[in-house]
Amino acid sequence: MAGRVLVVQMAKLGDFIQSTPLLANLRHLYPGARVTLAGEQPAVLEAARLSPLVDEALALPADSGGLAGSFEAVVVLNSHPRAAAVAAGVRAQTWYGPRLAGDRLKFTPAQDFLMGLMSLNRTLGRFNLVDVWASLLPGGGAGPLVWPAGKPARPAGASLKVGFQLGGRNHHRRWPVENFAALARLLAQLGLEFSPTLLGSSEERVLGLKYERLSQPWGGPPPVNLIGRTSLAELGRTLAGLDLLVTADTGVMHLAAAVGRPVLALFFGPAYGPETGPYGPGHLLYQALADCGPCREGAGCGRRQCLELPRPEPAAALAARLLGHTGAEGGPDFDLPPGHRVWRTGRDDFGQNLQPLNRPRLTEAEALALAL
Repeated sequence: MAGRVLVVQMAKLGDFIQSTPLLANLRHLYPGARVTLAGEQPAVLEAARLSPLVDEALALPADSGGLAGSFEAVVVLNSHPRAAAVAAGVRAQTWYGPRLAGDRLKFTPAQDFLMGLMSLNRTLGRFNLVDVWASLLPGGGAGPLVWPAGKPARPAGASLKVGFQLGGRNHHRRWPVENFAALARLLAQLGLEFSPTLLGSSEERVLGLKYERLSQPWGGPPPVNLIGRTSLAELGRTLAGLDLLVTADTGVMHLAAAVGRPVLALFFGPAYGPETGPYGPGHLLYQALADCGPCREGAGCGRRQCLELPRPEPAAALAARLLGHTGAEGGPDFDLPPGHRVWRTGRDDFGQNLQPLNRPRLTEAEALALAL
């Protein structure tokens, strides 16, 4: 009789998509085992039920106690006591990830090292969360993200389809709608013929209405507004039909990467691209750091200046490059302010997911330090 494997994933949709290479490795490490994923977020449970890598999705109410039963292996994917506590009562031959030691968490040596770097300075960490999770399993290299959606057929000569993910889980991760509208205007001025597709959750429909209002004065291409109108399976198929997705750090970004579509990812505020940027080749990541960034999620900052840092002008140039616009190739350098970086995703010689595309300008202090 095949064994059972338990995976505890208490985070959000993007985290589930980022964990799919680990789930694929589990299938190879425990062939024939039944994989159960336990989580709280409805989108994660829906994704698990759609995934060919999961046999059972188990919903855990926020106030539930722990799980019980016997498993061949347990994988805890979150560095939060709640996740380890959920699985603390499970009997398992092998345990991967943090576990409770009294009232504290005990991490694997690799996690201790990476978290130690991040506690000093988050910008010291250069490994994507996909790689960190994949390292939990013995011999577990990170393969591609996995999602069951193929690219639909496109009629010859059809205009380009560019998706705009307008929403984000909090205001510090949400690029202003005005910037999306400005980016669309700049792409049109370059002569690109495209159809914008607006994406987001049902709670974010007001953002789509705002985009439509902003695009009317300059006669921009009418958008296809799908905000709040797609299931998760439909969203995957929609993303698979795009030529490009422009988004901040969202679960939709990871879903687009999983179906193999190019992504222009805009990172600012608490989001740091090397940690949670799009995974796999073919994407561009534009990171704009304020003097105080990357900040901590939920730090309670009332300032919003970091949202304005990824400017529409360089974002439009990068989007045009991903769309194959011949006038947007240029050289490797971009005229970006200090703290702004652009990376192309894809494995380098050191196994990292990012390769620098620009050489950032030095601050006055950095230039002085080099001169001395």
